[in-house]
Amino acid sequence: MYVEIHKALHLQKISHTMIEISYTSIEFWFCTLFIVVASIQILYYLFFYFRVCLIKRKELPVVPTVPVSVIVCAKNEEENLRKFLPLLLEQDYPDFEVIVVNDCSEDDSEYVLNDFLAKYKNLRVSTIKKDEKFSHGKKLAITVGIKAAKNNVLLFIDADCRPCSSRWLYLMQQQFRDKKELVLGYGAYAPKKGFLDKIVRYDTYSIAVNYMSFAHAGIPYMGVGRNMGYTKNVYEHSSKFSSHYHILSGDDDLFVSEVGNRSNTTMILNRDSFTLSEQVSSFRNWKFQKRRHLTTSPNYSFFVKLLLGLEPLSRELFYLCTLLFCIFLPKTMMLPILILLGVRMFLFFLISFLNLRRLKEKGLWIFALLFDIYLPIQIGLLQIQNIIHPFKKQW
Repeated sequence: MYVEIHKALHLQKISHTMIEISYTSIEFWFCTLFIVVASIQILYYLFFYFRVCLIKRKELPVVPTVPVSVIVCAKNEEENLRKFLPLLLEQDYPDFEVIVVNDCSEDDSEYVLNDFLAKYKNLRVSTIKKDEKFSHGKKLAITVGIKAAKNNVLLFIDADCRPCSSRWLYLMQQQFRDKKELVLGYGAYAPKKGFLDKIVRYDTYSIAVNYMSFAHAGIPYMGVGRNMGYTKNVYEHSSKFSSHYHILSGDDDLFVSEVGNRSNTTMILNRDSFTLSEQVSSFRNWKFQKRRHLTTSPNYSFFVKLLLGLEPLSRELFYLCTLLFCIFLPKTMMLPILILLGVRMFLFFLISFLNLRRLKEKGLWIFALLFDIYLPIQIGLLQIQNIIHPFKKQW
């Protein structure tokens, strides 16, 4: 009897020891994961995102101006053309033309443009007629606009956008120096009331911080078609969209990814060089817009996809580990965990504050933590939706 009790106690002791070892092992790997993802996050903030604060703030020394062609693609944009086209045609610049490509519009865009043609000598219009046997996207309209352009320096803005100042064209053109042939600007959204406004503007800000900081680090992978420029020479030496013509988007990001490099790409973050676009009217429309934009990301290079995917993955794992850390309070590696947690959150709030101020995005900082957690989840769900139900809508 005594022997059996002794064996039972011994087995119970072994069992408790195994459980303790198992728990310690799980705790160790959990803490190791936290240290890894927190370190990755800190590296992104220090090596990439802080760079937005370093992009030159002051205007460059005055240089002789060169003729510029501004290209606007418009499809059923009658009201926007009426409101915003004069802001382009009246830019404070000595020698430029504005080319509007009227792409199969079914509204009164043609009559609006004819009225402007009678008033402005620097306006030119190219029209694409509708063909029931041939469907096309925005890339054809851009190609038509480039072919119609007389000048080597090309600037691009959307029909529903307006430049923030009459000096937009001058400031953008000023960047084409020192062998720079690709200029990335910031395309913001006009503030509105409501929570959707915060989502739209913070998402736009996050995207800009990504592509600006990557370009500053010598890895240009995208721009936004509502505010960018490049030379006709760069276009002529590219695939001219043929390598990704079958993709809905890509006239801006895939083109930049193809032709951009450390030596020929530059950025501008002067407030007067920004453009403002009208926001979508509903959360459903925003998701629709995001799904269309996400159709291009699978075509980035493997290295860019790795960099763009690693950050949100490590971010979500960081927040998950932080939550578990607060619940279970592991004793293993407590000090390095607290240090990394504090450093990452300090960098997040500081750099977010500086970058939001640099991009003149007011009222978003208090939502930064919420959107930092939420947006990668929402975008991930939209990417899964694109895989299950491929996006087919044209522009």
